[in-house]
Amino acid sequence: MKRFLPLFLILATLLSATVLFAACQDKTVPTVDIIKDGVTQYRVVRSELSVSGAPDAAAASKLRRAIIDATGCEIGIFDDYDKDDNSEYYEILVGRTNRPETAQLPTDLANDEFVIIFTGKKILIDAGSALAFEKAVAYFAKAYLGYDEATESYTKSDLAIPENLNLREKFEYPPTVYLISPIKTIGKADRDQRNYNDIARLITSLQGRWNKQAEEKNSYIYRDVDSKDDFWLEYIQAEGKLLNGYYVDEIADWDTFWRAFGEEIKTVGIVAWDPNVPSTANVAATICSVDGYLPVQYSEDKNSLYQWLIAEDVPVKMDLTNMFTGEGTIPDTDIPSSGSIKCDPYLWALEFYMDKCNSGMIAYVLDGASCTPGNYIYETFRANKGTPTPQINQLYSHDYYIYHECFFIDLTCVDDEAPCDDPNQPLGTDAATLRTILETMFDRNNGKMTKFMGFPPWYIKYTTTLDMGSRVPTTLEWEFVEVISEYNCVKEADAAHPAWMTNASVYCQYQLSATHTNNRPTEKMTYDPNVRYFTIYMGDYDSSAWMKEHIPTFFKDPGRGEYPLMWGFNPNLSDRVPMVFDYVYENMTENDYIVTGDSGAGYVIPSLLPEYDSWVAFNAPYLSKFDMDIVGFIINGSNELTDAILKAYAKIAPVGSFHNDSSQKLIIYDSETVYMHLMNGINPENPSTPDENGVTQLEKMYDYITRTGTNFSAYRTVVRAPSDVNDCIEEFIEYANAKKDGYTYVYVDPYTLFDLALQSGQGRYVYP
Repeated sequence: MKRFLPLFLILATLLSATVLFAACQDKTVPTVDIIKDGVTQYRVVRSELSVSGAPDAAAASKLRRAIIDATGCEIGIFDDYDKDDNSEYYEILVGRTNRPETAQLPTDLANDEFVIIFTGKKILIDAGSALAFEKAVAYFAKAYLGYDEATESYTKSDLAIPENLNLREKFEYPPTVYLISPIKTIGKADRDQRNYNDIARLITSLQGRWNKQAEEKNSYIYRDVDSKDDFWLEYIQAEGKLLNGYYVDEIADWDTFWRAFGEEIKTVGIVAWDPNVPSTANVAATICSVDGYLPVQYSEDKNSLYQWLIAEDVPVKMDLTNMFTGEGTIPDTDIPSSGSIKCDPYLWALEFYMDKCNSGMIAYVLDGASCTPGNYIYETFRANKGTPTPQINQLYSHDYYIYHECFFIDLTCVDDEAPCDDPNQPLGTDAATLRTILETMFDRNNGKMTKFMGFPPWYIKYTTTLDMGSRVPTTLEWEFVEVISEYNCVKEADAAHPAWMTNASVYCQYQLSATHTNNRPTEKMTYDPNVRYFTIYMGDYDSSAWMKEHIPTFFKDPGRGEYPLMWGFNPNLSDRVPMVFDYVYENMTENDYIVTGDSGAGYVIPSLLPEYDSWVAFNAPYLSKFDMDIVGFIINGSNELTDAILKAYAKIAPVGSFHNDSSQKLIIYDSETVYMHLMNGINPENPSTPDENGVTQLEKMYDYITRTGTNFSAYRTVVRAPSDVNDCIEEFIEYANAKKDGYTYVYVDPYTLFDLALQSGQGRYVYP
């Protein structure tokens, strides 16, 4: 996905080069022939250590191509594998090679500088960045090959340079996006990728801090991890959007990364976390959020990232190793130890860092256990599912949390069994520590809704998955949301998979459009008691990661727009992925209806909220911003939908809400607001194919609608394509009508469904 500025644009920015170019044409300046009449002794050389696509390698290839196009001379290109102790070759050295002459290159080149030096036999070209290499090649092409940007042609057929050439050129660096691909190794020596997670943690932490200063630095760091990163980068580069006009500088290897950011890393320093106490990885992330020190796993391995950084004189600003034992008192305090070596670091951070962190947001992500070979969590996952990658470890999410100066945690809410990652702690210590932190957040935020960023990592910890606990994933999910709801926390559910998200520290700076207009049906239907009406909910988008991942695919589905589709998007996600909401509203068909996802503006268990005024107030601006008046799915765990909840949601979504209380299929509140049960778990792919119990999706849907006691039903799907849903709609109508049960089956949009329910007089009526 390399993006170079066009050659004529590069040349146009080299204003000061005009004078130098004129000087080079001065007949009094002696020159040296490099290519004459298509013949040369020279060759182009780059470092053997440069990976394909690295800035110096790319510049060497472009320079060779320019020379061939201008002179017709088939000059060769080589790496510096063959040593040149006697300087026997005539060479154009691009970048820092192993040739002795490289010592003449300055070591302090900034991003906006390049040099071209002639030593008598060698031509040296070096630059401080990928763009500077492009500028160097462009300058060389114009000054010595006569490149004419107007005609995109060359005016010289020979190549000669001033014999005293010693140029150091500076240019105005444009606004830049540093596009960093996954870097798995340090240089070429570390071929076993042992540092993959450590490198990802370092770069993503730097990204969060860097992007917080994007305006001052005139640049952003952007991660290129998957195709959706490409998609959204292109979208926010469009005219009038955040990154329009930005130069994209691709960084695909460690050496290029270090050249671009090494000085910054030396300036901010690192905080070393203890692999023997994995929770210190999250404490280190908290410290990074506040103090800016970049978290790095301590290691004595000479090939580790930690040792490499130490060798490069990166200072250790804080060391968390050997601090915590789970005994005595918590370091630097008179607070008794919790008895848990896992929980004590969080209690220490609570004492020293909580008051400095964001009072309205907390980060819930995996600690360092699954990044540490030899750790039980790491080895169990690896034995069953493969080596845990930065994606599995949720490392790419850290940039947003660090950008927002979050407090980081990884604790289970379960208090009747020891957690898999700290089995020797006193029973319930994890849950007690979690509640202590949540209570502190509640008090600091004055009881207002707090954004809880994350989801129980069921796929790797705390559940029956991999035999890491007694709870099945859904049970743990509901228990966990119940606990955080008690403290007015609204969850953004980074649930597997993807349980991670790149680049939110960029996206959150995107400016949303001022207005968003939702769809409403243009025609009103009249209720017919001989018709059974149904609709389908397109969920579950209570996760920014899921929206970012799936919307580009599903909104390009050719079947979208054929039937009315009810999309459940939690509007609080617009804080983290605002550009997705603009894209959705810009590309809606008249058959796309936007409702909220789980529980409203965000995911809570309403029955466990301490009061409802804060929740109603939290929802109001989000639903207003996106013209929403329906809640797509109230998840209330196993709790009853009470009248108090009905009253609160009538204020949040006056048209109505779908919900998961199966005991109450249809409720009409105050003769205006409809509450309808949403049947869970419909898979629209191959709906006529029997499942493991010999039952088809069509049979399940029909059985449900006959048991509602009404003429209405709604069905929930999770991350399904419009075309599959369309097929399911058509197959169900055909299947149900074939029953000849006295009813006709009709699919409608959610607004029409609720209006018909009001017309029908069916359901339980509740009055305030």
